[in-house]
Amino acid sequence: MQLWLRSGVAASLLCLCDESSITRRSRAALKIFGLKLIKSIEFQLIGNIELLNYQRDVHQKARFLGYRPLRLEATHYIKQYLSKPPVPGWHLGSCDHRGNESLLLLLSERIIDAYIISNLEDLPTNPEFTVIPLWVWPGELVVHPFHPLAGSRNISRGDLDSFPSLIIPGNLYPKLSQLIYSNGFGYKRKLPRYDIGSWEEITDDALTISYGSCLSIAVNSNLTRLNWQHDITGGEALILMSDCLEQPAIALLLDDLKGRAMRLQSLFLHLKVQL
Repeated sequence: MQLWLRSGVAASLLCLCDESSITRRSRAALKIFGLKLIKSIEFQLIGNIELLNYQRDVHQKARFLGYRPLRLEATHYIKQYLSKPPVPGWHLGSCDHRGNESLLLLLSERIIDAYIISNLEDLPTNPEFTVIPLWVWPGELVVHPFHPLAGSRNISRGDLDSFPSLIIPGNLYPKLSQLIYSNGFGYKRKLPRYDIGSWEEITDDALTISYGSCLSIAVNSNLTRLNWQHDITGGEALILMSDCLEQPAIALLLDDLKGRAMRLQSLFLHLKVQL
């Protein structure tokens, strides 16, 4: 649980106990399996985890049999659309992991049971994973509502080049990063600290151009779209271990996600359902 949620507090809330109980259980498990737990951005186990993985496999089978809720992880872009209402039979994770590698590892080690990705460029190609497209949407350039270009109807390429754009880490999202870069974004240009001509009374936080979608803009009042067309598209897809595909709980999950997808399509006309 700690490896998934990366927090003793979060784990205790999900397990309906106090944090000290989580700490004691963690120490006991580490001692039994002869492992060490190192905490950085992600928790990391040091030692031979072969026996632990056998236990994880049993626990996942128990979850699929209904003894415990299954574990669903997603990106922060769509957390609200999965939590209201909750997906029946599933616990939704923190939705704040960075990069796909850590989530795919959690899947392959049977710590989580399904993952909804918002990056269709960097999908796994390993056959041990099954990828099921959910929906697609056109990408948007987004800025703070106080950005100098916010509300402008006629934006030129030169206008965009006057401002920094958000860097997508290539080590975390290699193909998405390259797509962003090929469209002329995803790097900070050598700009003056303050441009009195176009940055008047605008703080640095309100200058950077970022990327979003109809879904992210709708739930974030600090984002507004720019009137600019580009070739960046996105969407969501469900990833799970291929040997779990035939589980009845996965069929129920797909039915639930299809219902959510149809509701989203009714709200966002440019969103296209893929299920």
